[in-house]
Amino acid sequence: MKKIYLLLSMFLLTGTFVKAQDTLLFEDFELTRFYDTLLIDCQVTGTPPPAVTGDMNWYNMDSDGDPDGSGGSRPDGWFALQPFSDVDAYETVYGGTPPDTNTVIGSNSWTSGLMPQFNWLITSSVNLGSADTLFWKSAPRQTPRYLDGYQVRLSTTTNADNVGTFSNVLFNASEMTALGTDTTFSTFTFAPTAASGAFVHGLDGTYIDPTLGANSHQGRLRTFSAPLNAYANMAVYIAFLGTSTDDNLISLDDVLIRGTLSTIGINENANDLALNLFPNPATDNVQVNYTLTAETTVTVALYDVTGKLVASESKGEQAQGRHFAHINTSSIAKGFYTVRVTTNFGQSTSKLIVR
Repeated sequence: MKKIYLLLSMFLLTGTFVKAQDTLLFEDFELTRFYDTLLIDCQVTGTPPPAVTGDMNWYNMDSDGDPDGSGGSRPDGWFALQPFSDVDAYETVYGGTPPDTNTVIGSNSWTSGLMPQFNWLITSSVNLGSADTLFWKSAPRQTPRYLDGYQVRLSTTTNADNVGTFSNVLFNASEMTALGTDTTFSTFTFAPTAASGAFVHGLDGTYIDPTLGANSHQGRLRTFSAPLNAYANMAVYIAFLGTSTDDNLISLDDVLIRGTLSTIGINENANDLALNLFPNPATDNVQVNYTLTAETTVTVALYDVTGKLVASESKGEQAQGRHFAHINTSSIAKGFYTVRVTTNFGQSTSKLIVR
């Protein structure tokens, strides 16, 4: 306890405090770790999500049972695929040249029957703080014709795959309802354009590539956010629900929940690197994700609760863009730690739990 009091005293002596942004959940669908260990495919197991609280797995569930109609043998539910736009096809990792191929997760609505899809992608349980925000990216395969829609829903009880459990709608993206003959953005028929809060991909003429011909455009990944203040201090599940009827594909990437959970000295977060850790809590290994706005030298370090340096790695000079590093946590004691990423422009920190 004396060590903890000493650490708190060191923070108090700085005189100025800010709230650090802690990552509660992050998934970029890049690693086989997600598809092989975290994601449970209910089409493979033959059983739906268990409808329990505190479940730390992700679930993929196609509850409509409508088979693929594209002729390409697309899987049921959500599945890994490449981004639709060339702009999103690659991402910089370690500043490498060429950068690594990007992967997203998508849902198919081009089916053999004309019925609404119920393709569920359900996150693990997340314990929210007092002021958290959900971020994610999405892009349709096509717009305005064959535009897919989806919803983001929240459950405060269990992860059962039904709209009654996920009764809180955080976001509603519209699908196309009429083909018509006019494919221009100004007069094309979308739905539900009159619904409160509905969003239409491509309607504002941004985040689209006119590469599919005059009658269609493919979508670029676009970032969205939803405040979670109404669910403060609750354990929740987030569901991405593909809801379209006989359109094409919708994709998701970079699902992130960040919240204000810890207090640190103001100079500690002078450089916002969009720092996040996954998994957190960690057991054997943690991935440190960060984004650089300019070329800089980078050092990634791990500290215990007393401020003692546990591990450190110099990443050298790194280019602007997204990067990650790995910390082996299998041989360190269970407990609370701080990960600090230091650049030429400042430092950014995030709390880590090792269990």
